Amino acid sequence: MKKSIIMGTAGHIDHGKSSLVRALTGKDPDRLKEEQEKGITIELGYAGLELDSALVSFVDVPGHEKLVKTMIAGSVGFDAVLFCVDGREGIMPQTREHFNILKTIGIKHAVAVLTKADKCTASEIEASENAVRELFKDSGITAEAVLAVSIYNDASIENLKNAISECARKTTPKTQNRCYVLRTDRVFAVKGHGTVVTGTSLFGKIGVENTVYNLRTGQKARIKNIQVHDKPAEKSVAGQRTALNLPDFSTDDVKKGDIISENGKITDTNGIYAIVKAFDGCTDAELIRHNKTYSLVIGSETFEGRIIFYDEKILKASAEAICFIKLDKPAVVFFNEPFVIRGASPLHSIAGGRVLGLEQTYPDRRNSREIILHMSRYDYDEAIREIMRVYRCGFVMSEPIQFSGLFRNELAGKLAQLNIVNYYGFLIDSRMIDSFAESSIQELKDKGVLSVNGLKLDCSLPEQVRSDIVNRIIETARRMGYIFDGNMLKQNKKDPFEEESLSVLAAMKQEPNLSNAQLLSEKTGLPEEKVGKCLQYLCNRSMARKVEGNVFVAMELINSFVERAETEARKSGEIDLNRMKEHFDLPRKLLIPLMEQLDKTGLFINKSNKRVLKYK
Repeated sequence: MKKSIIMGTAGHIDHGKSSLVRALTGKDPDRLKEEQEKGITIELGYAGLELDSALVSFVDVPGHEKLVKTMIAGSVGFDAVLFCVDGREGIMPQTREHFNILKTIGIKHAVAVLTKADKCTASEIEASENAVRELFKDSGITAEAVLAVSIYNDASIENLKNAISECARKTTPKTQNRCYVLRTDRVFAVKGHGTVVTGTSLFGKIGVENTVYNLRTGQKARIKNIQVHDKPAEKSVAGQRTALNLPDFSTDDVKKGDIISENGKITDTNGIYAIVKAFDGCTDAELIRHNKTYSLVIGSETFEGRIIFYDEKILKASAEAICFIKLDKPAVVFFNEPFVIRGASPLHSIAGGRVLGLEQTYPDRRNSREIILHMSRYDYDEAIREIMRVYRCGFVMSEPIQFSGLFRNELAGKLAQLNIVNYYGFLIDSRMIDSFAESSIQELKDKGVLSVNGLKLDCSLPEQVRSDIVNRIIETARRMGYIFDGNMLKQNKKDPFEEESLSVLAAMKQEPNLSNAQLLSEKTGLPEEKVGKCLQYLCNRSMARKVEGNVFVAMELINSFVERAETEARKSGEIDLNRMKEHFDLPRKLLIPLMEQLDKTGLFINKSNKRVLKYK
């Protein structure tokens, strides 16, 4: 299967971006009537082109300075770019702003086009080409070709297609090894099919009949149909322009900017940790200042964010720094997701950044500086070690796609290598578990007995973590020859008191009439006070029960009585004291409290001292 890539357009207004896409694909990306009347791009436009090397989805963006926000929204999914410069006008203000945005989102490959070549002189083409090559120099973006093109010259369009094909060959497609994510840019209804959402598939892959979630609302829907490049498809993969038919949603359930994903656990956040880099050429008035609020464009949404640096007071032009950004509303973001910071006066882009973590993932903001620094360098080993140092009592990890750039299986391997135990997203250093287990075993050795219910852990841990630690202690103790009676770990031998209690129980089973401490004392020869403590011991371990006043019976007798009562009630519809006396040769002082025990089982209803089954 051919790889799929998203190739965006970029450049100043009226530098021929949409005309090039139309000449390449035969489809006009300016679909709105207003766009066609005014001759400018207002909304994002889309068109597809199948080449030998790849399936290319073009995203055409507006070049007007007032529509840069729309350009940023469209650029998030770019894999490569068609960079357009009018051969006569050369590089203009929005050319540079778009170029800075492309650097921010991490574009590595581009085809630079000197447009309207049919109207340019040779000297104009040469000057524009030199300026473009200088712009790309040392930028981190490779201009795979710089071509002079006219939309009226078929040969130049064919040359451009070849250059795009070669660029696509060198471009790394988006990963399919993550959960599926699509950011919605259009929502509409199709008669007979229901709601359709379109967008760029950013991660993963999805198929017909799969279930997806709207992460903003939590609602889920089944995918009825998929289209890729306006053609029916069984699945969509990262890097494709995609339409999903979601009939379980109404058009009011989804809005532009919503994220559709197969992973309903992906969460939003009110703050992000990030690394921010100021654009080249920022004036003193445009420099980003600590603890000030700026406009951020993340995905297709705009936020107001207060930027809190760890070290800097002012971020100089071309400099970068890690920071925390408090947002004015919740945002769904992913690790390494790019964003653009815009200045207010004049309104234009002044810096770019990458998301490195969520606020709730690292609640201890001041002590998380080193973690974020390691994350900014993709040094995950040191980041995880620092996490375990700062959050020694355990760490609640966000979803892998939001936590780091590692795939789920890579992250699992990394944690295992670092001896970190992962309890469904709760991370804890295995050495801490081992240390607590060892200290508990030592206490057991010293005292000869250990109350498992009384174990106090140093930190507040999730129940599954506590259970695992307790189970480790119990298994270790058992291997050492200790026994566990459901509450206590102790040496594997009966203590004298336990032996005396079991002798009292044996007497109760042999002669149920021996139902109080005095009678049992006479039978066993033990002091009455000692028998009383034995009865309490037996009750604590559910081996006997106090049924009335000072009357005790063995649990074996109660269980037998309940079982017989249920059997008789099913036969005749009801049972009473006289009926039960036929089966148990016991005095009334025992039969009456035993009948009352039936009421406590939840199996019977008492009707005038006759018991009937609640459920027949």
